Amino acid sequence: MIKKVCGICNNPNKPIWKAKTRDNPCMCKDCYVSEKPSQKPPIKAREPIKKTSDKQAKINRAYTDMRVQYLKMIHHCQVSSTDCTHVATQIHHRAGRIGNNMLDTTTWLSVCHTCHELIERNPLWAYEKGYSIKRLNK
Repeated sequence: MIKKVCGICNNPNKPIWKAKTRDNPCMCKDCYVSEKPSQKPPIKAREPIKKTSDKQAKINRAYTDMRVQYLKMIHHCQVSSTDCTHVATQIHHRAGRIGNNMLDTTTWLSVCHTCHELIERNPLWAYEKGYSIKRLNK
């Protein structure tokens, strides 16, 4: 019986890993791995997904400017609960921030952090007092 030898390194002690083909000689595993062309194309570096779309970034910039002006204009808390600090630092969106409500100043309230927490944690109370507006008519 004739022992097959690697066509690249000619080492008779290594077992043949790939048989002879029209284009390549028979090869041991080491030679096959080193000679084998990469079958997959190199991976291209992908651009990361944006955190916000261009449209939303434009809305956010406009909102930031409007928010600063609104808090300068109405700088006292419009809720004034028992633990209120009376200095408005946040904007509460009575009808949420979805769609056109983000920039609609008719639905904004200037509130301190304490009152904003109270509104967000007690939605039924906020609806009764008019600090929140239901978006869905059911």
